[in-house]
Amino acid sequence: MIFDQNRFEVQVAEVLASFDFDLVHRVMESLDWTWANLDRVPTKKELIAEAGRLLGELSGAPGVLGSGGLRASFKEDGTLSLKFILSESWSDLAEDIR
Repeated sequence: MIFDQNRFEVQVAEVLASFDFDLVHRVMESLDWTWANLDRVPTKKELIAEAGRLLGELSGAPGVLGSGGLRASFKEDGTLSLKFILSESWSDLAEDIR
């Protein structure tokens, strides 16, 4: 797949427009979830800026970036996503056990 920067920028705008930053902000406030670089709960505007930064850094390269509970990913098939992770667990060893 050939990377198209213009399409990617449209995807970033679409993801940011459809993400529920209000909900994430309310959850962070209720948990008093602070960011170390701020020493306080980030504002909605700061959440949006950080999400945009993470998504933008994925430009053209499949991968995952995360910070402060936000996780941006870009898959080889061109899927771009943004998540807010409250809790997660996994083991890569499961693939080796048969």
